Amino acid sequence: MASIDLEARFDQLSERARAAADQLKAAGQTTKDQFEAELASARNTATLAAQQLKDTAADATNAASAQWDEIRNRWQTHVGQMRADIDAKIEKFDTHLVTKRASQAQAYALDAIDFAQAAIEEAQYAVLNALSARAKADEVDES
Repeated sequence: MASIDLEARFDQLSERARAAADQLKAAGQTTKDQFEAELASARNTATLAAQQLKDTAADATNAASAQWDEIRNRWQTHVGQMRADIDAKIEKFDTHLVTKRASQAQAYALDAIDFAQAAIEEAQYAVLNALSARAKADEVDES
């Protein structure tokens, strides 16, 4: 049963990635107000996801979870700093700053995608490792 839960949770990653990709493709065909609403919604969703990670980390009981807790905390700090920096620059409406902000936002998006890719690869490894460990434990129990 544990393996089914792990596999289902892993499948949710690709489903969420597909939904995000579809939303990004559709964003180019929306009005500025619709786009701003979608941006606010995406930010709220990301904030909730970060909070869920934090809540999950609070329940951590082993060393591996403690390491993930540290990574989560650093990620949340990074996200907060980037958002604050980007928000501060949005307030200044200078052509040079707007162009620089766009470049920074694009670089941040690429970094977030790279981080997500690495997290997916690590999640895949963790699921396979957990399944392997469970299979070995079942063999020992059967002996």
